Amino acid sequence: MSMIDLNPYRRIEDDLQQLAQYTEEPTRKGVTRRLYSPQWAAAQRHLVQLMRGEGLNPWVDAVGNVHGRIEGRSRHTILTGSHFDTVRGGGAYDGVYGVVAGIFALSQIKKRCRVPEKSLEVVAFCEEEGSRFPMTCLGSRAILGAWQPEEVARLVDDQGTSLFEAMQMNGLDWRSMGEANRSDYEAYIELHVEQGPELEDAQCAIGVVSEIFGQERWLVSVRGDSAHAGTTPLARRQDALVAASAMVLAINTLGYRYEPIGIATVGILEVIHGSINCVPGHVQFSVDFRAAQDSVRQRLADEIRHAIEDEAKRYGVRVNISPKTVAQAVPMHESLRNTISERARAIGLSQMPIASRAGHDAQIIAQALPTAMIFVPSAQGLSHHPDEYTHRQHLMNGSVVLESTLEKLANG
Repeated sequence: MSMIDLNPYRRIEDDLQQLAQYTEEPTRKGVTRRLYSPQWAAAQRHLVQLMRGEGLNPWVDAVGNVHGRIEGRSRHTILTGSHFDTVRGGGAYDGVYGVVAGIFALSQIKKRCRVPEKSLEVVAFCEEEGSRFPMTCLGSRAILGAWQPEEVARLVDDQGTSLFEAMQMNGLDWRSMGEANRSDYEAYIELHVEQGPELEDAQCAIGVVSEIFGQERWLVSVRGDSAHAGTTPLARRQDALVAASAMVLAINTLGYRYEPIGIATVGILEVIHGSINCVPGHVQFSVDFRAAQDSVRQRLADEIRHAIEDEAKRYGVRVNISPKTVAQAVPMHESLRNTISERARAIGLSQMPIASRAGHDAQIIAQALPTAMIFVPSAQGLSHHPDEYTHRQHLMNGSVVLESTLEKLANG
């Protein structure tokens, strides 16, 4: 530990709290910073200034990703970073911790090794969460060219603003999105808070991610018949909410059965045009399900679909299942995982393999580049929550492992 200067990393928590002030809902606990909002733009400017202050010559690409760089003797580039958008009412650590830590890691390497063999770059991805538009990981998809113009053209937020209009409001031109695509990246390392309880429960400092769960998201529409709450006998009702509730419970039971290799969640349940004195006639709910292997995810999908259809028959309602997003399960690169483990041991930190049930930009990038992730503990396993927290020492631990890993990869 004595070979690495910890002092710069003591600032990380302070910078994360400063960035947490850029929120769309200042009277609500937590952080809401969605893609291309004014608060997102303020955070983007903050990160540009932070990179500039650390001598990383920042620039903003065609979709709003912020980059900082150390030029090496070779143009081959080792990339690190994460995202700086949030869910609604989220925490101050998810995503942006990996950005801030990456900035300071490159700054320290630059001070100690002025010209590395390979170039090093940190990126603050513009979007990962899908909290404004129905698409996730726009920033990482853009640097790989892994997006379809016709798909992006259909994206509209809940206020009717298109993605293209939101880009224009931030001085970006959707017709230039292809310019964000890069071909010089050789590997990607993402540092992130765990967002679960395993490291804390094991009292382990560092998680070396083995794989990222694949996931699907559906929107389910349940239609029965709206009727008078007082005059319609229970036996004659086609109650969409009662049917949907049975479906939700069946999905939860499947989640228990599949855990730990799979999991399922209903996060949204809405009665359409509901009234206190009416039998619900139309209900919508979301389904999010994930698994360590795609074959397991497909099996879980089949069982969820059958459970929904069985409950629909039982209650005499009609259902429509609309798949929204799919992300494949991906293993992390074995050699990079070994490097992270070796660096953690050399620094004197405990480490363990861990699967990520959450989606990440690394999940997209791993389909094109050797990729690995470093986790640090999340207090009580909380994430996507206003009380999300990681202790300062854990923040510093992850940062020094990242710095050591990047320097090793850049110089061989």
